[in-house]
Amino acid sequence: MFYRRIAVFLCLLLTFSGLNAQISVDYSLTPTQLVQNVLLGGGISVSNVTFTGGAEMRGTFEGNSNLGIDTGLVLATGDIAVAIGPNSFTSHSDGGGVAGDSQLDALIGSTTNDAAVLEFDFVPSSDTIRFFYVFGSEEYPEYVCSDFNDVFAFFLSGPNPLGGNYVNENLAKIPGTNIPVAINSINPGVAGSSGTPGGCTSLAYSSLYNDNTGGTTIQYDGFTDVLEASANVIACSTYHIKIAIADVTDGAYDSGVFLKAKSFSSPAIGITAVGSSFDSTMVEGCGYATYTFTRGGDLSNPYTINYLIEGDAINGIDYTDLAGNPIPSSVTFAAGQNSVDLNIDPVNDALSEFTEQIKLSIPQVISCIDDTLSATIYITNVDPMTIELSGDTVICVEEGESSTLNVAFSGGYGPFDFAWDNGLGNSSQVIVAPEQPTTYTVSILDSCGNESAVKSITIHNECEIRLTNIVTPNADGFNESVVFPNLENYPGSELIVFNRWGKIIYKSSCYANDWSPTDFSEGTYYYVLKKTAGVEHPAKEFHGTMTILK
Repeated sequence: MFYRRIAVFLCLLLTFSGLNAQISVDYSLTPTQLVQNVLLGGGISVSNVTFTGGAEMRGTFEGNSNLGIDTGLVLATGDIAVAIGPNSFTSHSDGGGVAGDSQLDALIGSTTNDAAVLEFDFVPSSDTIRFFYVFGSEEYPEYVCSDFNDVFAFFLSGPNPLGGNYVNENLAKIPGTNIPVAINSINPGVAGSSGTPGGCTSLAYSSLYNDNTGGTTIQYDGFTDVLEASANVIACSTYHIKIAIADVTDGAYDSGVFLKAKSFSSPAIGITAVGSSFDSTMVEGCGYATYTFTRGGDLSNPYTINYLIEGDAINGIDYTDLAGNPIPSSVTFAAGQNSVDLNIDPVNDALSEFTEQIKLSIPQVISCIDDTLSATIYITNVDPMTIELSGDTVICVEEGESSTLNVAFSGGYGPFDFAWDNGLGNSSQVIVAPEQPTTYTVSILDSCGNESAVKSITIHNECEIRLTNIVTPNADGFNESVVFPNLENYPGSELIVFNRWGKIIYKSSCYANDWSPTDFSEGTYYYVLKKTAGVEHPAKEFHGTMTILK
């Protein structure tokens, strides 16, 4: 165990972790809120929620990732923030430091530490419960087939429809088997560098394993496919479930279990809504939204669901089906079909309106639950995009100055893409330092395909000139000409040179730092430099002396 902790410490020291992540986590919800507001789907009532473990070991997650689940509840054997990508550590641990769990000890046959345990009572409305999850760990892949087999389980207790009772029945099993899901059962199919083949429960389920080495969205080195936990139950009976995860043998190398939002359900009937912006909002003139109706239980016969159409958006005026007709008040499942989609098209009326809503509700009256299932879609319109581009238009690159270009905009519907020329990438703020006058242009494309006007800004590299007082035209290749540094920024400047008697020996009305006084003797000469105006610096006349040495 000592060497594993040293390895973790060295990895933390040597690995850069300041990269952008694709998921985020939040600790703010209470255990009851995590169950009621995040995990719970339709057809279930919940009570007596408790949590054991550190507050940093539970919370919510969201964001696009390669997990296969975009939002939900996460429990971990340490700080849930360890789950945030990229996969920049091979052995990340943080937080935890709490006791293990005796039921997990018994399940794994070893001592556990850092247990996060979420428990609650529930009453299902149908004959089935189910939810979806992913298990991930830093133990992968090096500790596959070792004693460091971090464990989790979903312990169900309550009446068994086949007779008797479930007593801490573990629902986290490989589909079609009685094998608990763990590092030593779902893995790459080979023992890790710190394990032996005989230490594994199974090496036969590598198809359910995902190697996350180098992944950009999740930290854990490996994780399972999205798996389903389910059980046959008796409707309207009371059950208890215990969702638990812990480190095994030591407290190093964190693991986590991700539970899909709204998936803990007793799916007699269900309804969900996804808008054109991948949440519950759709935008006029920007794709369509979808209500998905689901059913569980016996699928052998057709089945019709009637629903109420509510909300302040008007059916047939503010929205239609994809054919332009008002949406119906029912959907029908064909025999064998467990889901039906109803597509909603928002009418683009070009009016600036407040956000409107469509709410479809399915009243359910079951002997134990009087419930109304509903899902709401919001219709919003998008104002035309306005865009402004600002930044310092005059800089002196030679003195280390640069210009920060900022795009300010309003309207449109995000996310937004920023289309810069000159290879400046996709950002609302860029930093430039051109040596020559350069014009930069940008426009914005929103997620509905609307493009803003193109804005431009020209940046000038304009440093004040520096005077010179000596020139050595002796053919050695150094300091041969009279050069005023930065004069090239002021074209059309005039140079007049006089000898000691006031006679003009050289004159140029457009001096370009190119006069080499090879034909004149050593001595002191006088000059007048009439610098033209630049973009920022005004015209100015300089008087001075210069010495010719050979």
